[in-house]
Amino acid sequence: MKMEYAYVVCPVCWDKLIEVKSEEEYVSYRKDKCSKCGTHFGLAFRGKKIDDTTYQIIFKRGMKLDDMRITSMRKGLRNVHLDADDIMRSISVGKQGNIIYEGDAFRVYLFIKVFLGYEPWIEFEIIPEFPYEIYEPNLLICPKCGADVIGRTEPYNDIKGWFLDGFFCEHCNKWTLGPTVIRDTTTYELVFSYKKLKSIEDNSVKRGIMNRLKSVQEKKIQGDQMIVHSNSEGVIEIVPFLRTAGLTYDIEPPFPHKIE
Repeated sequence: MKMEYAYVVCPVCWDKLIEVKSEEEYVSYRKDKCSKCGTHFGLAFRGKKIDDTTYQIIFKRGMKLDDMRITSMRKGLRNVHLDADDIMRSISVGKQGNIIYEGDAFRVYLFIKVFLGYEPWIEFEIIPEFPYEIYEPNLLICPKCGADVIGRTEPYNDIKGWFLDGFFCEHCNKWTLGPTVIRDTTTYELVFSYKKLKSIEDNSVKRGIMNRLKSVQEKKIQGDQMIVHSNSEGVIEIVPFLRTAGLTYDIEPPFPHKIE
């Protein structure tokens, strides 16, 4: 079985790779900070052990770039200490097959990282094929204050039963990536007294509960209890009627969404 290696880097200094050989070692480096700038290390790429291969980046196709994109590319190249003037000059020639850049695995990783997201405007070929799975460790630090960001998922009140998900800086109290709106895929168990529900006189609230129970696929009566298994949206549909009817209920796991 071929061993996989991982390589971490400081996502501010971008000065060197550190090889890690296990998940435990990677977790340890994620806790450590760069001695130069105090930023936590992040995962750059993983795959086979780095060797002395020199990679060539070949211009494949491109569109005319506007000033905003050129400025952004230059800034990205300078941030990772690549020769922005030379690289952008080679790109501006725009000749298919031209060698834009040559370098080892680390330098080519930095080049690839800078141009991620620009594929609709410019495309390169790497020879030999770059054999690593790459990551963007800079996404784990706040671009404004430099603090570590956290992955954050919180209820999205505009769409009941859904979440906002992304990276969040607690220091700035702002999202740094996203948030995107995602569905809550958890199946919740809602339990309430079916005996008490049956004893309620016929009214619009009782009919509202019964009608919603009809649409639930997974439910069963166990003793005096009704046990419902449903997604967040189903729970949000039923619970307000239970409250209006004065019926107590339990939800497991703990329900994170607002129920009005």
